[in-house]
Amino acid sequence: MEIREITNKERWDDFLNNQLYTIFVQSSSYANFFKAMGENTWFFGIFEKDKLLGGSLVASTHAKRGDFLFLPYGPIFDQKMSYEKTQELLKTFFDYLKNFAKEKKYDFIRVSPFIEDTKENKKLFTKLGFLSSPMHILAENTWILDITKSEEVLLMDMKKNHRNLIRRCEKKGVKIKKERNIDGLKEFNKIHDETAKRHNFHRFSDKYVEKEFKEFSKNDQSLIFKSFLPDGRLDSSSIIMFYGNMAAYRHSGSLSLDNKLPTSYLLQWEAIKEAKKRGIKYYNFWGVAPENSKKKHPFRGITHFKKGFGGFSLDLIHCMDLKINNKYYLTWIIEYIRKIKRGF
Repeated sequence: MEIREITNKERWDDFLNNQLYTIFVQSSSYANFFKAMGENTWFFGIFEKDKLLGGSLVASTHAKRGDFLFLPYGPIFDQKMSYEKTQELLKTFFDYLKNFAKEKKYDFIRVSPFIEDTKENKKLFTKLGFLSSPMHILAENTWILDITKSEEVLLMDMKKNHRNLIRRCEKKGVKIKKERNIDGLKEFNKIHDETAKRHNFHRFSDKYVEKEFKEFSKNDQSLIFKSFLPDGRLDSSSIIMFYGNMAAYRHSGSLSLDNKLPTSYLLQWEAIKEAKKRGIKYYNFWGVAPENSKKKHPFRGITHFKKGFGGFSLDLIHCMDLKINNKYYLTWIIEYIRKIKRGF
């Protein structure tokens, strides 16, 4: 087996699109987003002769608390491989990446694998010396809906309250608008700000949201959804990503101007229908609060909303770190304090 950099990004995207779940944060477009944010990116693949068995997008992250390499929902290996084969590939892959990180003078390697949270899967990383990270970066308790069913069946599979609120919004004249123009983010960011303050969660910066949206909108892989009350007032807005066989509910905000017409329900239904039109198989509602979470968990409020559309939970391995030098411990302390402050 051989590790080498993948310079043909289309080859990596092809590999990614042949997996069970296609993850937009591992795509070549996301690499371009990282570059727009001033970071470096690489695609490293593990090959057996010329056959690509797996790999990952690797992005640099420079912060006051330390410089590290980040693998967003990576690495990704062909799911058809055995546990033993995956273990072998992981060791080979991270032996290479550890040397690369030392050479480039990074303090640690951080991974958020899109792998189910099981004892066996955790062992794959702990045996390689990975430590549990004090913070998560990407959603780890996710909620996914199979949208290959008909619209009628999807509606019937929802909670009755969700179905009724969607129909009420339609009947009362709530309007949903889809936008591709980046100018539409101005209104979205205002709603996003107000929602974050009201529900006390840490939101991505305007710059982050705009550059991410801009990169994916080039290939018609991102849309801004806006919902308007019958009197024309903008009430809620969401950014939905479309990549491969999965759509993702990425960013959202709501003003809740009319309690009798919660427009977010119809907005999500329209986003699901848009994904169906594109031939997408899964709708990823992104993060939810884990079972038995604390009352102050930032996702507690939104979890009931997301789960009411039907679907299934997919709990992923917690974010993990591979220490390269002792500067990592300073990062650990800073992030642990942040975790407590944010209620996770």
